[in-house]
Amino acid sequence: MKIGYLLDTHGGPYNMPMPTSDQVTTFIDHLWREAEVAEQAGFDALLIPERHTRTECMFPAPLLLMAGVAARTTRIRLGTYILILPLYDPVHVAEQMAMIDLMSKGRLICGLASGYHPDYHNAFSIPMKGGRRRFEEGLEVMMRAWTQESFSFHGQVFNYDNVRITPKPLQQPHPELWLGGMFPYTIQRAGRSGDAWCSDPFPLQKETWKAQVTMYREAAAKAGRKSQVVLMRDGWVAPTRAEAERIFGDIYVQELLFYHRYGILTHHPDFRSEADFTISNSFRHAVAGSPQECIDQLGMYEKEYDVDYVVMRFRLPGGPERERVLDCLKLFGEKVLPRI
Repeated sequence: MKIGYLLDTHGGPYNMPMPTSDQVTTFIDHLWREAEVAEQAGFDALLIPERHTRTECMFPAPLLLMAGVAARTTRIRLGTYILILPLYDPVHVAEQMAMIDLMSKGRLICGLASGYHPDYHNAFSIPMKGGRRRFEEGLEVMMRAWTQESFSFHGQVFNYDNVRITPKPLQQPHPELWLGGMFPYTIQRAGRSGDAWCSDPFPLQKETWKAQVTMYREAAAKAGRKSQVVLMRDGWVAPTRAEAERIFGDIYVQELLFYHRYGILTHHPDFRSEADFTISNSFRHAVAGSPQECIDQLGMYEKEYDVDYVVMRFRLPGGPERERVLDCLKLFGEKVLPRI
């Protein structure tokens, strides 16, 4: 199992006032430091999300952030987790990702999904209707741009004649491709077209999850592709579980409650009402506690949930404080990563 780290772009609490320029530049300086510490700690990759139109999300452009991180790191892989492809012209994405792959000397992971947030589409005047077609044509255009000297493409959404993207990515035939999606069609699409299937950080129902993994791996095998299951988890490591609960417990509970109130977690049997969102109940779905507890939890996801790769997130909109996050990264690197 490999472990990556999500370089989260939440710079403050949900629905905060419009950030000042000083708040944003201070947060950007912290992102550079967090990326450097994650590399020093031994994480396999830094993964960068895409978020728009929200005051707490202080770095909305993932490719711009990834380019900055590429210039400040030397070993750690860099990826999008996850870029919403239907928001873009795919030739622009292919060109910029090729340059980031070259800037980083072949460290790029290309993570793509169709997206689910209507505000993002509204902000760029891109209708959500037809998103599947935009995604699939866009992905085909990117593959042609990366692998052919020049290409033409005529679809229902995109049309190009004799286009040449140069220079090409360093990784050949193209960077590693991670595809997201939690519906049967998108899970199978990841198997048919990607090098990995990416999932979200929400609590899992074991039998549902195992059925999804089987669906994905079968689709990959049928397409003659290798499979890689990527799971995102929130968490925190501290010398003791009590300290992890004290620092991260209430913050994590509030994060889960935020999504529960939007109707996302109401189906889960562990969370029938808001009274179920206790620290002990919520920590069952995180990678949190002492170093040994984190090691055991990661081992459980590998053995019982058939997970190949875990993306960890230690910083949520509600905290913890940024300096504490750096300490958590260092301790995870010292005590957990060497055992995985």
